[in-house]
Amino acid sequence: MALTAESRQELADQAWEVAEQLHPTAGDLDAKRAYPEDHLEALATAGLLGLLVPTEYGGKGADLTALALVSEAIGWAAGSTALCYLMHLCGTAVIGAKATPEQAKEWLAPAAGGDLLATLAFSERATGAHFYMPEITAKKSNGGFVLSGKKSFVTSGGYADLYPVLVNASGEPGLDIIVVTAEDPGVSFQGSWEGIGMTGNSSIQMVLDDVEIPANRIVGAEGAGQELVFNVVAPNFLLGLAGLNIGIAQAALDAAIDHVKTRKNAGGVLAELPTVQTQIADMTMATEQARALVLTAAKSADIGDETALPLVMQAKVAATEAVINVTGQAMEACGGLGYSRAVPVERYWRDGRAGSVMAPTNGVLKQWVGKLATGLPLF
Repeated sequence: MALTAESRQELADQAWEVAEQLHPTAGDLDAKRAYPEDHLEALATAGLLGLLVPTEYGGKGADLTALALVSEAIGWAAGSTALCYLMHLCGTAVIGAKATPEQAKEWLAPAAGGDLLATLAFSERATGAHFYMPEITAKKSNGGFVLSGKKSFVTSGGYADLYPVLVNASGEPGLDIIVVTAEDPGVSFQGSWEGIGMTGNSSIQMVLDDVEIPANRIVGAEGAGQELVFNVVAPNFLLGLAGLNIGIAQAALDAAIDHVKTRKNAGGVLAELPTVQTQIADMTMATEQARALVLTAAKSADIGDETALPLVMQAKVAATEAVINVTGQAMEACGGLGYSRAVPVERYWRDGRAGSVMAPTNGVLKQWVGKLATGLPLF
């Protein structure tokens, strides 16, 4: 549902208020590799966990443009928090797209109020970037389903309550999304997140050992999963991730500017050096250009424009490539201290590496953009 410009700005302003509260503790969470529970509680208190939940279930009913704006604010505050938050939003969006009244009451209303945390369990080690081709087994049994297998890179693994799992339950063409809860017998989590960045997101392995799920846990009709993946999850994830990375780039730019304005160098400050001035200009333009594309793509998708799909794909690529460029230049502009924890730029540099390899990876997206531009089928 499209919002007014005023409504979007109100949501963005609210998100920036929360972001200012979260920002001071982000470095400590990163150093401890701690899951951002307090940060998510702050977002819940602000009512922002229901950003994509319909208003009739206590949510904000926001559109993609608002999602991009809010994601930028939280990305600026803390990368790990923003990723956990985005995956919660995607989880509620996919459930909300086809939820029955009973599902909405059981899952969406509590998720909007902060009583339940959602995430997605789509990726598998064997399928990699092609998460839309699951190999996990889902057999029909006693009118329901029995799930067995492993899901990889499950953000908020072990912390979330609701896990929409992507499977092929019918054995026929098409996919299914079935909601698994953390309390279901046979559900467990393995490992710990050892990534160089996004250190607190608990992206770990989910193990499903003959987990019996009743039929009323499926989202939409059987075989509706593929439509949900590409029409609901994809735009929300890609634009939310793009906004998140714009936030990281902006945070790196802000930190670099603060540093070069005060750091002494041969009788002056770093900001007086022409090379540093050029770097700041390049970083600013890269951030602004990527932000403009992200918002253009989001607005196009919100109005249902036929050009929206390739724009959404390009937005994710542009934002995740821009953050790599900006954080790298920020480290150079800050000099030796930029490579230490004395300034937060090195954290932004680490966090900014994750987005380009998140599925669909930038390489896959570029292939898709090329296919769409030349009239070739995606698959």
